Amino acid sequence: MDLKNNHFSRRDFLKNTAIGAIGAGIGAMGINGFREAFGADSDTDMISKSRVIAVKDLGIISKGAPDQIRVDKMVDEGMFALTGKKTTKDAWRCFFTPEDVVGVKINPIGGKLLSTRPEVVNAIITGLLAAGVKENNIIVWDRFEEHLVSAGYGVNRGTKGVRYYGTEHTAGYDRDVYYESHDDDPKLRQDDGARSLFSRIVTQQTTAIINVPVMKDHGIAGVTLCLKNIGFGVINNTPRFHSSPYYCDPASAEVCAHPAIKDKLRLHIVDALQACFLGGPRPKASNTIWNEEQLFFGTDPVAIDRIGLDIIDAKRRENRLMPVSQKAKHIANAGKKGLGKYEMRDIEYIKLRR
Repeated sequence: MDLKNNHFSRRDFLKNTAIGAIGAGIGAMGINGFREAFGADSDTDMISKSRVIAVKDLGIISKGAPDQIRVDKMVDEGMFALTGKKTTKDAWRCFFTPEDVVGVKINPIGGKLLSTRPEVVNAIITGLLAAGVKENNIIVWDRFEEHLVSAGYGVNRGTKGVRYYGTEHTAGYDRDVYYESHDDDPKLRQDDGARSLFSRIVTQQTTAIINVPVMKDHGIAGVTLCLKNIGFGVINNTPRFHSSPYYCDPASAEVCAHPAIKDKLRLHIVDALQACFLGGPRPKASNTIWNEEQLFFGTDPVAIDRIGLDIIDAKRRENRLMPVSQKAKHIANAGKKGLGKYEMRDIEYIKLRR
């Protein structure tokens, strides 16, 4: 796809969803066709429902950190269950080819207290290498490079090894590819006005993207999981979407539906080894973090976010806090817009225990 002059407004979004043009990367239906093209198992149930795999390993967190070997096994089991394949190479080849340049979009805003775990990223890199993706064709990234550093990731912009860097201050933004919306607070608009520019990592440097968020509550959006990690992590000029009455909706869904990202977003793996029920997205107290000890795998961000929302709300009830489901409107609305399945009856939720 030629992304030059690829502008996308709210009117474009409504037009595209009306004719079902959500795309192979983001839609629960479209990804099945993509997976079949690479030899993944498919059946009637998979086509009618969105499959979400949860792998739990009790006691994996020891002294605040997970064991790498156990994380590797969790990722293998999750990918085997998602694809129906029996080897690491075959499972990852359902989504990626040796010609791909893969962006691994993490969530490091919580620093070393609660960010996407390096152990999870390492396991993903192992899978990509098994599929034949070249080491230097893997980019681990986030919007803000300083967040990568604060979460314990090193920066590598070189021609050897896995690359680690941010949109700011390395890759920059693509002025030719943007999301335009007036569903915002004009007083909070930044330099680009009603436009939010896409990261060059998305538009120019990658052919495929893996979304690796953390399971967290969010003081404004209710939760930050798959949709928000992409929706607000791949563009600039986002403060304008946070205030009342928007609370990150509908921007979260509409950015995910943008042609710049939807055709490249192939897989979601949620790091829920540890999670937080209060104080997110940047918790400051360890007593709001618990060992959930799970990883979630899927191709439907709405389905995964619905499950994550329910888990966070259950933990909040345990701690005598109000649920955040009423605040997290963006998930149900993304489902209504055709970005995935929101109702649990439409989700094939497979729970595995190690």
